[in-house]
Amino acid sequence: MNTKQLKLFLLIADLKSFSKAAELEALTQPAVTQQIMRLEKEIDSVLFKRKHKRIELTRKGKLFYRFAKNSLIMMENLQKEIKLMDLKSEGILKIGSSHIPVADILYKKIAEFKKLNPGSYIIYEFSDTANITYMLENELIDVGFVGARINDALNYTKFLGDELILITHLDYDIEPEITISELKKVPLIINQKEAGVRKFLEEKLRQYNISFSDLNIISEIGLPEAALNVIRAGVGCAFIPSVMLDGRKEKDDIKIINIKNFDASRSYYVATKKGMVIPEIAKQFLDLFMQFS
Repeated sequence: MNTKQLKLFLLIADLKSFSKAAELEALTQPAVTQQIMRLEKEIDSVLFKRKHKRIELTRKGKLFYRFAKNSLIMMENLQKEIKLMDLKSEGILKIGSSHIPVADILYKKIAEFKKLNPGSYIIYEFSDTANITYMLENELIDVGFVGARINDALNYTKFLGDELILITHLDYDIEPEITISELKKVPLIINQKEAGVRKFLEEKLRQYNISFSDLNIISEIGLPEAALNVIRAGVGCAFIPSVMLDGRKEKDDIKIINIKNFDASRSYYVATKKGMVIPEIAKQFLDLFMQFS
């Protein structure tokens, strides 16, 4: 197994096509197929399956996809760190965040930290909550910023917060207030499985003895930003973080549906791995970050 094989595997998985991957890599399709067959033989697992004339990852293929992606990140980070050892660097800050709506605070603090520490080298990973958690657990990054607590191997510190609110288009035919039981009949658009919003919503509904299988889910669509755009097109209802509507001039086409006696307040978290010694540069960044208020 080598980095070329991993990159080829990821390219095929993303394009869902052996022929397109071969074309982009200037290889013949048999050569690409042979590389993947060698990889599958080496790990003794089938990584792809054909479905409706397209290829998809198998369950083991999905697991290997995450391994391959993070392995390449780790190799790239290692190469950067080796090069920086020969430079007069103040240190390497390795952080990551999920698609949290308050990420603009993080971006501003990264810029501020770089101005204060011009000799520092910043590696910033942007992904979903599940993958940021994986990267923290495997020490690919030192600090993560996420919207849900999903792993007992990590320490979580709260910062800021908002609530999940149920929204729909202004002209959508639905009562302005419903009960938690009536929620089961509402046509819902939900986020992808790895999203922190979805994980939090699942846990919150479980407290009210409701599972996702009880709901009228009509679509799974990416992240909260994508769900908001679909709602604006007049399709169904969706839960989004309230902060996404704060200060938006264009929110006049959206209405909020109140759910009686339902509280979906939540916090955002700074996450670090338990037992891991946090580098001094990461501690300095955290000190700066927590001064946002």
